Amino acid sequence: MFHSRTNRRRFLGMGLGAAVTPSLLSFLSSCTPGEKPAASGGWNGREIKFAHGAGLCNMPLFYSAEKELFAKYGFKGTAALTPMPADVAVQLATGQVEMAVIPFTNAIAAYTQGASFQVVAGSGVEGLVIVAKPEIKSFADLKGKKVATFQADTLDVIVYDYLKQEGLTYNDVEMVYLGDSTELLNAYLAGQVDAVSHIEPYATKAKTQTSGNVLGNGVDIYGSGYPDCVLAVRNEIIENEPEMVKDVIRVFFEAQYEIENNFEGAAQATIDKYYKTDMESLLASAQAQPPGVDVRDKRDFMYERAESMKELNYINTDLDDNFVNFSLLEEVIAESPELWERVKVKVVA
Repeated sequence: MFHSRTNRRRFLGMGLGAAVTPSLLSFLSSCTPGEKPAASGGWNGREIKFAHGAGLCNMPLFYSAEKELFAKYGFKGTAALTPMPADVAVQLATGQVEMAVIPFTNAIAAYTQGASFQVVAGSGVEGLVIVAKPEIKSFADLKGKKVATFQADTLDVIVYDYLKQEGLTYNDVEMVYLGDSTELLNAYLAGQVDAVSHIEPYATKAKTQTSGNVLGNGVDIYGSGYPDCVLAVRNEIIENEPEMVKDVIRVFFEAQYEIENNFEGAAQATIDKYYKTDMESLLASAQAQPPGVDVRDKRDFMYERAESMKELNYINTDLDDNFVNFSLLEEVIAESPELWERVKVKVVA
């Protein structure tokens, strides 16, 4: 069972709004963080819990956790159970986790309500794909049709941006908002909706299993290398344990390198546990949503999408300058250039 046309103003009062009250945020911000180690690499096995989504843009986290790449730096990274995509922002904003791999639009929605975190690096780029039934060949053909996705997600905003480019609005389609990746895919495969805006590897399966049409993958309107998931960290961790945050970024760079050079091995390490799809679909989607830690040139892009979110009534305030903080990413690149130089997806000055 799914629900369509959830009111966007009501959305602000649900989930995030209910969980992120000013008093709760004040309490969480005053919580005493863990003892600060003297230097990088001396974390004495400390565990960091990450909230996360389900797409390929989370692969650096999933791969790092499965291959225990965090151990090199003396701590443990755990991909915490996150029931629904929208729960990632709630877990991060309320301090249930210290870090999260999260679609940047979900992060924007939480941040503008007073959440205490910053985006410090990227995780995965591109891979937002709109697939439609074979008879639907353009966005104009979507008029009066049902389009399924996640609410306030990058997958939601990209539909809005495409329709706006074509002179259409959300009044021209029926938006259907679902809860998780499998439910979203199955609704499309079962013919309950006419199109789906989905992440990889599920978008590839949607296309191949229905001989559907890809109406857009974001590259034509956003340009290549646009971000989807980003690494967000609570402010008290950034302020009190910056070296640990830098080590997490280093781990993500190492994971990116290994994934880029052996995606099949990365797929075998993460399928079933993290990706509820078949290996053929997972391998076929490898190039559509590669890992990307260095997204320093995409700050303005994220802020531009915040304007779309204002037009959709998901947020009602401007995004301030502190939402993105790439200073620790810059330090990692300066201090460990070998990690940055060997990855394929990166900003080249």
